[in-house]
Amino acid sequence: MSAVAEPPAASPARAPAPRERGLRLGPVLLTLPAALTLLLFLIAPLAAFAVYSFLTGSLYEVSGPLTLENYREIAQSELNRKLARNSLIVGLLAAVSSVVIALPIAYWLRYTTSRTKTLVLFLIVASFLASYLVRIYAWRTILGAEGVINSGLGALGIVDEPLTFLVFNRFAVTLALVHIYLPYVILVIYAGLGPLQPAYLEAAQDLGAGWVQRWRRVVLPAVAAPVGSALLFVFVLSAADYVTPQFLGGTASVMIGVQVQVAFQGTGDYAGGAAISFALLAGFLVCYGLVALGLRLARLDRLRFAS
Repeated sequence: MSAVAEPPAASPARAPAPRERGLRLGPVLLTLPAALTLLLFLIAPLAAFAVYSFLTGSLYEVSGPLTLENYREIAQSELNRKLARNSLIVGLLAAVSSVVIALPIAYWLRYTTSRTKTLVLFLIVASFLASYLVRIYAWRTILGAEGVINSGLGALGIVDEPLTFLVFNRFAVTLALVHIYLPYVILVIYAGLGPLQPAYLEAAQDLGAGWVQRWRRVVLPAVAAPVGSALLFVFVLSAADYVTPQFLGGTASVMIGVQVQVAFQGTGDYAGGAAISFALLAGFLVCYGLVALGLRLARLDRLRFAS
C-alpha cells in the first residue's frame, strides 16, 4: 500500500517587519496632531454646548435636569422668528450681491493679459490685512450724519440736512458685509475658473456662440460649484454676524447673532444661548443640504472640463 503524502504544514504567520509596522503607523501619527486639535477646539466645545442647550441656565450657571424647554421657547418666541427673518434676508442679500459683483471681476482676472492684473490681485489680498472692526467703522464714517457723503453733499449745497437713511438700517449692514467678504468670493471664483482654459471659450466662439451663450453654457456650469461654496460661505457668516448690526444696524435690523451674544454676555443664559446657536446651526445645515442637492441634481457639483 502506497503512503499518502501529507500536505506540508502551514508556516506560521510572519510577523510584520519593523519597516512595515512603521508604514502602517505613519499615517496615524501624521494625522494625530490634527485630530487632537479638532477634538480639543471644535468637537469638545460643540459637545459641551450641545449638553448646555438641554439644561436650564441663569446668571452664568447651568443646571439640570435635561429639558427641551429652551428649544420650545425658541420656536414660540416671536422675537426670535423676527430676528431669524432679518438674518435670512441680510445673509441672502450679502451672499447674492457678493457673487454678482465678484463674478465679472474674477473672470477678468482669469483671462486678462493686462499688466494691472498683478496689482489688482495684490490689492485684493492686501485688503485682508485691514481689521474687521476698522472696515465697519470706515463705513460708519462714510455713511454717518457727519460722514463723507453727507459732508460732500452739504458742501455742494445739494442737501441742507444730513441724510439719515444711509446708516442704521439693513442697507448699511448689507453693504458693510459685502465689502468684508467680497475679496474671499473673488478669490474662490478665480480659483474655480483656473481649470477652464481659454481654449474652451475660443472653441465656443468659433462654433458661433455669443458672449451670453458662452457665459450660460461654458462659464457658469464650470463655476457652479465654487459659486455655491462662496454663496454658503458669505450667507453663513453674514446671517450669524452680531458685530456689524450693532454698529450699522438700527432696531429694525437686529439679527439672531445679537440674541446669542446677549444670552451669553448680557443675561448669562448659557443654556438659552447654546440652544439658539444649535438652532441656527441646524438651519445652516439645511441650507447646505439644499444647495448641495441642487448642484448634484443639476450635475454641476463638480467641474467637468479637462484641465
